[in-house]
Amino acid sequence: MRSQFSRRDFLKISGGTAGLFATAGLFRGPIKGVEPKMVDTRPRWVKETTTICPFDASGCGFICYTDSAGNLTNMEGDPDNPVNRGSACSKGASLIQLHNNKHRLEKVLYRAAGANDWEEKSWDWAIGEIAKKVKTSRNNGFVAKNAAGKTVNRTEAIASLGGATLDNEECYLLSKMLRALGIVYLDSQARLSTASGMEALAASFGQNAMNNSWTDVSNANVILDMGGNPAENYPACFSHLGEAMGKGAELISVDCRLTRTAAKAGTFVAARSGSEIAFTGGLIKYVIADIEAHPANYNLTYITEYTTAGMVVNSNFKGPADLGGMFTGYNSASHSYDQSNWSFAKASNGEPVIDKTLTNPNCVFQLLKKQYARYTPEMVAATCGCSQADFAKVCASFAATGKADKAGAIIYAMSSTQHTSGAQTVRAYAILQMLLGNIGVSGGGLFALGGESNVQGAADNGVSWNKLPGYLSAPTEDDTNFAAFAAKSSEQNAASLLKAWYGSNASSSNGFGFSFLPKTDLNTNYSYVNAIKQMAAGKIKGAFAWGANPVVESSAAGQAIQALAKLDWLVVTDMFESETAAFWKKEGISSQTEVFLLPAACSYEKEGSVTNADRWVQWRNKAVNAVGEAKSELEIISSLLSRLQSLYQGESALNAEAITKLSWTYSTNPSAADVAKEMNGYQVSSMQQIDSPEDLKSDGTVACGNNLYIGSFTDSGNKMARREQTGAFHAGWAWSWPMNVRILNNRASVDLSGQPFNAAKPVVSWNGMGWTGDAVDGKVGPVNQSGELPFKGTSGNTAQLFAAMVDGPMPEHYEPWESPVDNALSGTQNNPTAMVFEGDTKGSAGEYPVICTTIRTVEHSLGGQLTRNMPFLVELAPAAYVEISEQLASEKGIKAGDIVKLTSARGSVSVAAAVTKRLKPFSIGGKTVHQVAIPYHWGFMGIAQGDSANTLAPNTADSNSSTPEFKAFLVKVEKEADGTVPTITGRYTVLED
Repeated sequence: MRSQFSRRDFLKISGGTAGLFATAGLFRGPIKGVEPKMVDTRPRWVKETTTICPFDASGCGFICYTDSAGNLTNMEGDPDNPVNRGSACSKGASLIQLHNNKHRLEKVLYRAAGANDWEEKSWDWAIGEIAKKVKTSRNNGFVAKNAAGKTVNRTEAIASLGGATLDNEECYLLSKMLRALGIVYLDSQARLSTASGMEALAASFGQNAMNNSWTDVSNANVILDMGGNPAENYPACFSHLGEAMGKGAELISVDCRLTRTAAKAGTFVAARSGSEIAFTGGLIKYVIADIEAHPANYNLTYITEYTTAGMVVNSNFKGPADLGGMFTGYNSASHSYDQSNWSFAKASNGEPVIDKTLTNPNCVFQLLKKQYARYTPEMVAATCGCSQADFAKVCASFAATGKADKAGAIIYAMSSTQHTSGAQTVRAYAILQMLLGNIGVSGGGLFALGGESNVQGAADNGVSWNKLPGYLSAPTEDDTNFAAFAAKSSEQNAASLLKAWYGSNASSSNGFGFSFLPKTDLNTNYSYVNAIKQMAAGKIKGAFAWGANPVVESSAAGQAIQALAKLDWLVVTDMFESETAAFWKKEGISSQTEVFLLPAACSYEKEGSVTNADRWVQWRNKAVNAVGEAKSELEIISSLLSRLQSLYQGESALNAEAITKLSWTYSTNPSAADVAKEMNGYQVSSMQQIDSPEDLKSDGTVACGNNLYIGSFTDSGNKMARREQTGAFHAGWAWSWPMNVRILNNRASVDLSGQPFNAAKPVVSWNGMGWTGDAVDGKVGPVNQSGELPFKGTSGNTAQLFAAMVDGPMPEHYEPWESPVDNALSGTQNNPTAMVFEGDTKGSAGEYPVICTTIRTVEHSLGGQLTRNMPFLVELAPAAYVEISEQLASEKGIKAGDIVKLTSARGSVSVAAAVTKRLKPFSIGGKTVHQVAIPYHWGFMGIAQGDSANTLAPNTADSNSSTPEFKAFLVKVEKEADGTVPTITGRYTVLED
């Protein structure tokens, strides 16, 4: 029988030291003749504080132990947290070194124009100087009317990058402040990583987030990992895959490398980077043919009732099979599509034409069949470099999850999203899952491995140039009044948000202060990459980097250094001196940029919430005071905005009232709880917190900062801080948007009368009076009573098999912008709508013959400015390296440890060679194609330094999301110098610096 007495319970009772022996009378005093002495010398603690990991977006829980003096003595995994269940990866196990670290920034640092070193400054001086510079740059770059004469009230002279490392409340205030200042060049790290996936998920299912929770993947029968590599990128979440495999689930890994995940998989298929759509298109072809041949093996009710499979498309529509890889309506001059012929056909009564027999040649099901007829096993093998036998095995295994009593999950990460067709790659996964009935069910869904801990929350809260909090579309030049703006979301959402932002200065008579918001031009991109381009061009004069490290994280990273050197001023908030803050120290850089480096508190030195990849909003508690004079970004943002309001007081020109009339009732050190309450929403007259989206009003009587977070902080308390092990799908733990729903679109798991398709794994069930199981989004009954289909947020509330993305309504394989092979599926080599920035050079396969992909390692985190300053992690992964196959190494005369030079059309890096069996050459169309893989966490600062791999990657980006193509580009590989592999002694050596 398993004991119900946990290790943590034992330590609580025992006190953690000498009490170990006293518990249950096991120690009754000195043994005769033996001198008593303490045998456990571990530090004592008097307080335990729970927090959430600040690294990847798993949402792992940790416990901080502090002594009577408030010193942090230990950290370990939180055994109660359902995500990691007490476990910790190497980064989590080293978390204590974020606080106990002599390299932490403790003072405000200032670099004067042209200076060679930092000066220490006071916070008051820094905030005052930054405020003055913001005002000068804002005013000088202010655009009241654009070239078309439309009122836009924006500044084009300031940019803001980052935010995904901040808490939700900080992100929300940041978005609120930046919009009031008129800043339109604003973006978080989500743009560089998950934005493509978010666009695809929203277009397919109606929400900008993954469907299921990580704890639910344990209910899958088959798990298809499309290069996500959760064993290394999400180690704690991988334990739930292990649980599924323990129940008999099959794990399939499709990757360019034999990763740690692949090593655990029952089936591993090697496929080159950039061929994901070809591989998934072949799977879709297999499933469609099998549905027609064996319909009893698939959930046809789901397909015909809950998806657009039977909807008939305009007869003028033509696709890649007809047009050589293009869709109807392409304009070669603008590199864009006229989508007018992509619409659904309508009957004479205006209703859409639907053929539930799925036989109409223009219905979506038949168009998909035609689209993927070319994606034969032979073509997949020739394009991806895999064997037909391996591909056939994957097809048979994953298609088996189409049965109503089975479920299949797909896992993906940046290996899928960071492509010029990144959004369409995730769309392909979505189409496959819709045909198999795997969305909204337990053990199904799409699982996205976000990089930063709050990359989801930053997007949720509007740290994005084109989205406001709650994914309301940011206003454009065509939104001439509140009504036009509100029509893109809802009048209730729009009015409630503006009421939260402008309080008594927002009323129906002034369009709720809509004129205060900046507007963008329709044909201008204000994303991360273009912001850096505008810095380099001298248009942007000042910039913020909120926990971001663009000098390491950006594509064509060398260009970021040159861009920062053109600024008048730069403000960086971080815990350590990052490459971005110290760009001017890089050899060969001459710059007059003034730099303000503001020391930021770490995750457990402050309180607030973070949203993990599966929408769980968890509360971080403050365990210790911040080191030195470090402050939370919440306090920094509030102090800066308060100073700016003072500077603009009494002014009216240049839309100054957008700043002075902004409702900013917080102190200079606001309570995260108070901000969270504003995000949740409240009745203006009574200040009573609202409980559901139905409480929103369009008349200004309700203020709500983020409609998605309604219900998170009600009058009953902070639900994000809950730690109850109760409810379906951990419903009592923390809170999940929307309305604590744990599996999105969960009414798709039941038939039209509300009964589960899979009675053994029900998600929700209708009992005649209401729903049982998971929470349901919206107060609706089953479809046969309410008529409401389960995919809320999409057209017709149906899952969209055919969706008008920028680059087409169905995914089509194109080669990466740089590729050593021709597109075997059509005569269109590259995505015809891909964003190619002026001045970017395309490398040729003749000069750069090897495919390169960037990767993550478990020991480091993204831009690396945190982990490369943590001695434990530096011991584990001290140097930059590149993985090279034995075959390529032999061709180039390279041995393990040698220094290798990788060169692309953007620049070059020199790193150590890791010659490995994890990579093997691919045979593509009879041609041997080599691929290398390089981690991108290194830079020229920190206690571990190395060349930045993203120097090599192009800016060329996905047209739906503006996410650059980090995952497949071309390089030349050369041996630069002999090297050696460090001797492994098995002995631990303390790293002193």
